[in-house]
Parts: sequence; C-alpha cells; structure tokens
Amino acid sequence: MRKQLLTIALLVGSTAVVLAQTPFIGIQNSSRKSMISATMNPAEINNLNKKVEVNFFSINGSVSNNIISFGDIFEFGGDVVDVAFERANGPVNMRTEASVLGPSFGIKTGKWSFGMTTQAFAKADIVDLDPTLGQSILNIQFDSRNSSTAIASEYNQRVNATGWAELGFIVGREIIDTEKHKFSVGATGKIMFPGTYANFGLNRLRAVIDQNDTEISLTRATGSLNISYSESDFDGSTFGIGTNGFNFGSINGFGLDLGGNYQMKDANGRTKLNAGLAVRNLGSMTFGAGQVNNTYTMNIPEGQAFRLDQLEGNLSDIEDQLLESGFFTKTSETGGVKTSLPSMISAYAEMRVIGKLQASAYIQQRFGDDNANEQLTAQNMIVITPRLVLGNFEIYSPWASTEIAGITGGLGLRYGGFFIGSNSILTGFTADSKQADFHMGLSWGFGRL
Repeated sequence: MRKQLLTIALLVGSTAVVLAQTPFIGIQNSSRKSMISATMNPAEINNLNKKVEVNFFSINGSVSNNIISFGDIFEFGGDVVDVAFERANGPVNMRTEASVLGPSFGIKTGKWSFGMTTQAFAKADIVDLDPTLGQSILNIQFDSRNSSTAIASEYNQRVNATGWAELGFIVGREIIDTEKHKFSVGATGKIMFPGTYANFGLNRLRAVIDQNDTEISLTRATGSLNISYSESDFDGSTFGIGTNGFNFGSINGFGLDLGGNYQMKDANGRTKLNAGLAVRNLGSMTFGAGQVNNTYTMNIPEGQAFRLDQLEGNLSDIEDQLLESGFFTKTSETGGVKTSLPSMISAYAEMRVIGKLQASAYIQQRFGDDNANEQLTAQNMIVITPRLVLGNFEIYSPWASTEIAGITGGLGLRYGGFFIGSNSILTGFTADSKQADFHMGLSWGFGRL
C-alpha cells in the first residue's frame, strides 16, 4: 500500500497515456485551422479553412518528469519510480497529462462563427515530493541500514490524479476585416462533468526519519496530511482505477475560455502573420457524491515515533492506523471537493518565413499554485515550431522548454486533416530526455468560404 499511494500517478497514467495531452503542441499552430486551433484560442474559430469543420478524433499522451530519462524507462521498467527517488537530490516531479478531443464541429456564417467541442481529460501528478520521504514510504533502502534524516519542507507535497469531461460551446465574431488586417474575438463556455479525483498532500512537514535495519519511523514531526479520494472509482484494496475505469458524473462545474486574434495579410490576401492571446480554463468543478476528504494534523513529539513500515491495507485501514496512533487529529469536510481548473494565459505568433517555410512561437503561463491541494496542475512552457508546408502536406518540428522535463524536440506530419507526431521523439533518442509522448488526429472541412 505504501508504494501504491505514491505511484497513483503512474497507475492512472498507464490508462491516460493512450489518450492525449493538451495543448497539441506543434499541430495547434498549423496553417490549417481546425477545432484544435479553436481549443487553443476560441477566436481561431473565425479562421477555419472551410465553412464547416468536423473533428472526428484527436488524441495525444505524455509522461514527463525531472529525474529519470527516456532510456531509464526501458532499462528499469516497473522499478523506474524507485530509481527516480534514489537518484533525486531535490523535489521529485512527474506529470502524466491526457485528453481526447472527440466529435466536435465548427461552422462559419458571415462575420459569426459557432462550434461545439467534446473533450475528456486525465491527469496524474507527483508535485515536489521530498525524495527522502518518498524513499521511506516506498520502502526503498537508504545508503545506510541505520540512518537519521531531517526534513524541513515549507510547501505542500502532493500526489494527485484527476479525470473529467467537458462539453464546450464556442462563439466567435470578426470585428475588423480589411484588405490588410483582420481582428476577431471568441469565447468558449464549458460544462464540466467531474469523474475521478484523488489527492495525497503533505503540507509543511518538519520531521526526522529514522531507519533502524528494516524499521522506518517518523519522529519529531509536525505538519498536515490531506487524503481525498472517490470511494466509487478507486478500488479500496489497490488504490487503482476500478473495474469500470473513469466514471464521468453529472454536471457539476463550469469553465470559460476567452481569446483574441489578429491577422496581417499580404497583397494577395494571404495571411503572413497570425497572432493570438487567450485566457483558458477559468472556473471550477466539484467532485461530490462518494468523495472522502479528510485532513490530519500531525504532532509526533521527540522520544516517540510512528512506524511508516507498518502501514498496511486499503485507504480506510491506513486512516484507522493514523488515528489509532494518537499522533494525528482528523478533520472531515463534507459537500465534495471543489477544484480549480488549470487556468492559464497563452500567446502565440505564426508567420511565413520564406517560400514554403513557416514558423510559430507559443508560450503559456499558469495562474494557479500547483502545490495547493485543490488545484489542477498546468505546466509553463515556451515552444518554437518550424514547419514546411507543401500544399496539403506539412512537416513540423516543435521544440519546447517545459517546466518539468526541460528541453524537448519532436517531429510530426500532416496530410489534409490527418496528423501524427510526437513532441519529444527527436530528443527521445538521447539518453537525457525526460519526456515521452505522441499525438494523432483526423478532421475534415468542407464548404467554400
């Protein structure tokens, strides 16, 4: 059970990796404007290449971290999490991010544009986890069989997994459209369908971890522990996804995206510069029925100890052991868990460099605090993507600097509305790359503008 608590992100990630990450880096800034472009910035629905655009499916999956390399995953397999905590000399971060853009459509009529999107998301994260604490709970042997290590953390360490779905309604409007310039705006209202939420957060931990042979104990410890999970979606014995997988519930939240877009045209009326600014994922959703949300205040005085190596059973058993020790005071919250969406601001610019060669730059910055227990995470990133466009055929190569994995480089191909690629396949061939991902999708446009 100790190991399962910390590897929840990878348990969920094994399901999520076959889905998709958002944004669709590289392809989202393609000169062929699609519903993917509209999810990046709702104002892009005014720039669809055809009168009607239909997205059949778009999928993408990504796993990234700040410790282990792409090669380590293949070398160590199921022991890769153990290796990460053994190697770490600072907080451990891992992100598994996934989403599916399902059947969606957009239509342009005069100066107005309208659309509808269906999306499903799965996220699993390890956020700033102290490697010494991770080794203790995972039952990884320290360098010495008899050791004492002090921890003084000023932030909240988390392991979190979340699944939800969205139904979005997009409206766009051209404000200015001349021979040389075009400016438009857009908005997306989103109805949220919460699915699965689990969180393990340890805030402001100050403690000493003692190891005496096989015994691992916590002493001189203060801090607070948040344990939140859905009883219906997580199997109590393994803390994994239940037999029915993610179960998306009823409407229980709302979100909003806002965006603006500017285009500069050449003498032939073709776009030579396309730039945009968007604020996305404003709002929240509540995980309600069957959601357990307990916070434990910890106080283990000097001369007394709590045995970490004796934690056993399912989550309910673990919570009983905490209370029976006398070192933890429990506070329960009812009415569900209200989570903040992964709000962010993003900006981008796309331009024709020379001939068939184009390039784009994309940047996003999150608003929320990833260490907060009820905050869904988002990564800060900067992406540069050169692309070669030969009619309906396009080759693109996104190069990104991400908050967790650092520098990644990828390659993708598009023909018409079909695309396939990876944001990290080029750097994935090197031993030091810390991200693995892929994306693929199919859409179709028809009707002349």
